[in-house]
Formats: sequence, C-alpha cells, structure tokens
Amino acid sequence: MTSFLVDISFVYLEYQTCIQNAQTIETSDKSLFCPNFYYVFYAELEIHLNQFFTQNEREQWSLLFTDYNFMLPVTLDTDAPYKVIRYPFERVTILHNAKIKYCCKNCKTEWTTARGRAIFQAEIPQVDHYNILFAYLFTQKCRQCYQEILPCWYLDEATRVMKNVCRILREEFYSHQYLKALHSEEIDDGQQRQSYTREHHQQNLCLACQQNSCYASYLQQQRRR
Repeated sequence: MTSFLVDISFVYLEYQTCIQNAQTIETSDKSLFCPNFYYVFYAELEIHLNQFFTQNEREQWSLLFTDYNFMLPVTLDTDAPYKVIRYPFERVTILHNAKIKYCCKNCKTEWTTARGRAIFQAEIPQVDHYNILFAYLFTQKCRQCYQEILPCWYLDEATRVMKNVCRILREEFYSHQYLKALHSEEIDDGQQRQSYTREHHQQNLCLACQQNSCYASYLQQQRRR
C-alpha cells in the first residue's frame, strides 16, 4: 500500500511538471512535437482550466468532440469573432471563429478559410459530477467533388480558441472564486491567424452557413439590407 501511494504521488508531481513546462513553450513551437491538432485542445483545457482544480477531482473537466451540431435555433446577431449564449440559464454555448484548413482525401483538393467555426457547450458544474465540455467542429463540402470534409486546425488557432473558451468558462462558472489567469495574454482572445485568400466564402458549401451558425452568414445578411 505504501508503494502504491508513493507511485501515485510521483505521477501527480510528474503531471504538474509537464503542465509547468507546457506553459513555457511558445505557441509556434508546439507543432514540433504535436502531430494531432486535437491534442492541443486537450492540453489547453488542462493548462487553463483543469490546473485550477487538481486538488479537487470533482471539479475536473473533460473535452468531448461530437459529430452533430447541438446549437440552439437562435439568431446570430453579431459579427464578432466569438459569441457567448446563456440559454437556458444552466447552459453556456460558445460560438468561435478561426482560420482553418480543409484537405479532401477523395480528390486531394486543399483550401483554407478564415470563416472556420466551432461550437462549445457546457452546463453549470455540479457537486460530485464530472463536468463535460462538448465541442463540435464544422465541416465543409469540397468544391471539386462535394464530399463533406473534416477540418484541420492550425495549432496556434486551436491554442488561441481553447485558451479563450477556458477564460469564458471561468468567468461564467467561477466568477465567485479567485481564478487568476496564468498568462498575461489571456486578458484578450488574441488575434486570429491572418488570411491571404482572395476567394469569396462559399455559403453553399459551408455547413455552418447552412445551419445558420457561421460568422459569414451574418455578414451576408447585413449586406442584403
């Protein structure tokens, strides 16, 4: 029993060391050892939310990617890079914009978009419940073969978005507690990766537009008025 406790203590200290080391790594360097962009989402959740609750297991958060859009049928009345919706009262939904890339495995067509979209959703954390942050990453249809394509996120964009999502969750659910930011750059949501594409956003191929959840769909509606 003593040996087991020693092993658990060692793992915990090793985990804390990994978190501390991750905080010192520049965003641009993460691509050197991170082959899967999903890892970045998980890592940022640990660094910017779960680290506050390592002493209390019931406050741990888990990130779960879904294959369906759980967005409520609400009017997207903003062209801001992200939107926070508190409805119903116990649920927070976050729509976030990002620059992402699509690669069609069927016809090898590749393209980038500055109108990438993700939705995150969480409910008010309850005592003795494991908290889940749901995430949905919108797909697009290939402009050549019209196959539905999964997104491939730039690592710095995944970092920026998850850092901001964690900040929003802390403000929404833990404003009564003193959860200070670990980094000074968390004061804002950072700048989206620059886009150099000159092509127009093709709403007929964008699943977020089709489901009235796209950043560009609101801009298009405003131009028609």
